[in-house]
Amino acid sequence: MLLIKYNSYSMYRFRCFLPLYQNNNKKYSISSSVTLNSRMKKLIDSKQYKEALDLFDQQTEICNNFTIDMAIKACTILNDYKRGITIQQKLSSNSLNNSYIQTSLIHFYKNEWNESVEYEYAVRIIENDAT
Repeated sequence: MLLIKYNSYSMYRFRCFLPLYQNNNKKYSISSSVTLNSRMKKLIDSKQYKEALDLFDQQTEICNNFTIDMAIKACTILNDYKRGITIQQKLSSNSLNNSYIQTSLIHFYKNEWNESVEYEYAVRIIENDAT
């Protein structure tokens, strides 16, 4: 039974990787999640957050929890709430239970909440000054 599960998982992963090898015209030719992680880390370290998220979007089929964690952190830094929420909605239950991803999501939503509270506070001050 375990052998059947392993073989079906291998076939599933093969189907995910096959399009990567067939498409040579892509800007980023990535053969593994390790390479994806490395490239995303370099982009984030050089403060190219949008490029890192674009790379993440192009290669979602090979991302792992480390990749997802970096993408959520980039969304937090860019204040790209729509993209961050989209990433979170696509997470598996396994990824949602990952402590690093949970921590990144807490920071993401805390940052979003702080932005909305600051905005509402600023609106109230402006409204009070106008009256």
